[in-house]
Amino acid sequence: MAFRSSDIFDMHMPAIKVRVAPFRWLAVLVGCVTFLVLILLRHSTKPADSDVSYEIAARLNEEASKIRWSLSRAQAWYVSQPWFLGANYVPSTSVNVLEMWQEDTFDVITIKRELSWANKRLQMNTLRVFLHILVWMENSTKFFQRLDIFLTIAEENNLKIMLVLFDECWNAEPKLGRQPDPIPGVHNSQWVRCPGQSMVLNKTSWPIIAQYTVDVISHYKSDKRVTIWDLYNEPECSKQIRVILPLLRHIYKAARSVSDVEQPMTIGIAKWPLTTPLAQFELAASDIISFHSYGPLANVIANVSDLRQVQLGRPILCTEWLARPFGSTLFTHIDYFQTENIGAIHWGLVAGRSQTYYQWKSPERAPMPRMWFHDVLYPNGTAFSSLEEKLYSEIKHRKDKK
Repeated sequence: MAFRSSDIFDMHMPAIKVRVAPFRWLAVLVGCVTFLVLILLRHSTKPADSDVSYEIAARLNEEASKIRWSLSRAQAWYVSQPWFLGANYVPSTSVNVLEMWQEDTFDVITIKRELSWANKRLQMNTLRVFLHILVWMENSTKFFQRLDIFLTIAEENNLKIMLVLFDECWNAEPKLGRQPDPIPGVHNSQWVRCPGQSMVLNKTSWPIIAQYTVDVISHYKSDKRVTIWDLYNEPECSKQIRVILPLLRHIYKAARSVSDVEQPMTIGIAKWPLTTPLAQFELAASDIISFHSYGPLANVIANVSDLRQVQLGRPILCTEWLARPFGSTLFTHIDYFQTENIGAIHWGLVAGRSQTYYQWKSPERAPMPRMWFHDVLYPNGTAFSSLEEKLYSEIKHRKDKK
C-alpha cells in the first residue's frame, strides 16, 4: 500500500502533540520555581520574626543604644540603690489592672494593708506595678490622682515602685467598666493587655499611645517614689512580633523624648535565645537589664550568664519568677539573687481575684492547689508557708560587690 508524504505526517501528529504537552508544563514549572527562588533571595535578609531586614534592624538597634544611659551611669545608679527585693503587685480585691485603677474599684484600704505586710513582715522594698492606658484616656487627671495616692502609700511603707506602661499578656480586648468575675480555678482568667489588640492594630491610635507614654513619664521623671520604668511587659506574649516590634520602637522613641528622666528604663527579656530580633532590641534599648525566668535555679544561672556575656557590666534584675511546682522557689533562688546583686521581684504578693496561685492553663473549677504557683500571703495575711515567712524575716539587706 502506497502512502503520500502528507499521510505519513498526519499519522505522526498525535505523537508529536502528546510529546509537546509535557515539555510545556515542565517549562511552566521551571518558571514558577525560578520566580519563587527570586522572591526568597530578595527577602532572605528579613527574618521571619521581624518587620525589617537584618541590616535595618541592626541600624535601629544601634540608634536605640546610643540614646540609652551610658554603662557608667547605669552602674552608678545601681550602686546608689538597695538590693531590690519585692513582688509584682495587684490588690487581692482586683481581678486585673483595670479593676485596680478605676475609680469605683480603687481599693485604698486593701492597698494600705497589703503594702504594710510587704514591707513590715516580708522586708520587701520594691513592687512592680502595671498601669493601663484606658484609665488614663478616660480621665488623666483622676488617673494621676489615684496613682499619687498609691505612690504615697508605698512611700509610707518604704517601698519603691517599678511602673509598667504596657503589657501584651492574656485577654486581647480590655474594656473599661465593671470587670468580669474570675473564672473559678483558672489562673489570671481576666487579666487584660495594654493597650489592647484594637489599638495595637490601628496605627491611628499610636500617637495616643505615645502621648500616654510621654505624659506618665513626664509626671514622675524625678519622683523618688518611682524607681524604674518598664516600658512593655512580654511583647512576644501575643505571638505577633512583626506587629509589636515597630510599636515597641514607637513607644521607646516617645519615652526617650522626655528629657531629664532620673530613673532607668528597661524592657524585660522573657524568651531565649538572645539573638532574636525582639531580644536584640530589648537589650539595646535598656538602661538596666531585666528578665523573667520561672524555671529552676540552673536555668536562672544560665540566663544570667548569657545576659552578662552580651551586656557586660549592666545591672540585672529578675522581675518575674516564683513558680513553686517548676522548681522556682524562695528557698532555691533568693540567696543566689542577693549574692549576685540581681534584683529579685517575684510574681504575686497576696492571693486574690487574679488567682495566680493556680498554675498556668489550670482547668476551670480546679481545686485549690496544695502547692501554690505564685503569691505568698492569704487575703487575711496568713503566709502560705510559715517557713517562707521565716526566710523573709532572716534576710539581711546587704549588697555584695560584683
